[in-house]
Amino acid sequence: MKKFIFYSIIIFNFISTIATAASSNDIALLLIQKYSFGRNLTNISYQAATQTQTYKIIVNKAGEKKAESTVKGEINKLLPSYQDQWNKNLAASYAQVMSAEKLQSLLDEGPSSKYADELKAKQGEIGTLMQSKSTGLLNEFITKAMDSALKRTKAK
Repeated sequence: MKKFIFYSIIIFNFISTIATAASSNDIALLLIQKYSFGRNLTNISYQAATQTQTYKIIVNKAGEKKAESTVKGEINKLLPSYQDQWNKNLAASYAQVMSAEKLQSLLDEGPSSKYADELKAKQGEIGTLMQSKSTGLLNEFITKAMDSALKRTKAK
């Protein structure tokens, strides 16, 4: 009987831990969506795209203004395919550094939350986690956008 109670407690604690982790991710995703924290994907993608050799080829073929508008157009066209996963990765990063309770407070109270300063202080850590989770996604996104932009580019 004692073993049964012991194992029951261990299983309950394990299930509680899993439920809390899922809850933290869910709350973090709602926070990301409510405050549009993932909206930086467009700017990050464009900045990364301008550093590629493909972008330089497009500029040489079409000129700076046309290259910019073509690449931004392709990024905006593909954005819906990548935004959801970007937001999920960002939410997972938030959930790794903030408890469900703190995330819920931030979701409910926004900048007025007593945890807002803590969240600001953890942005560097969140950024590092996000980079590790999303580098592959960003590379795939930029590669597709740049391939498409290059195909659409006509000489000056």
